[in-house]
Amino acid sequence: MAGGAAAACTPRRSGETVLRFWAMGNEGGTVGQLMPEFERRNPGVRVSVQPLPWTAAHEKLLTAYAGASLPDVSQIGNTWVAELTAIGALSPTPSEAANLLTDQFAAVLETNQIAGRAMTTPWYVDTRLLFYRKDLLARAG
Repeated sequence: MAGGAAAACTPRRSGETVLRFWAMGNEGGTVGQLMPEFERRNPGVRVSVQPLPWTAAHEKLLTAYAGASLPDVSQIGNTWVAELTAIGALSPTPSEAANLLTDQFAAVLETNQIAGRAMTTPWYVDTRLLFYRKDLLARAG
């Protein structure tokens, strides 16, 4: 989010940094299971995961931005990248994290760019499917 996750880390106890991570949908319930290993590999860093339903996430992010209380790390929908960039809620992926952008599909990276700058780091690719009713299409000609 604004300023990059590393810069937004909030020190809590002496020698400990707590990252606030908002995770949406199914990830909200499962990403916490990854944190013990992450914290073991990153001594002095603790991650506080807040699960959010996708139905509330967009509004919560906008409200948090307005109240200067965005999380340090958040999962967002790629359809929100332009809007969140336009209002100043996102800053470009910092150069220190450029390696996160090297092993990605070009089309996925493009959906996260504004004016040629990577504003977010793709986490995973999701497939949306189109369905249709043959009977209605046949009737419509």
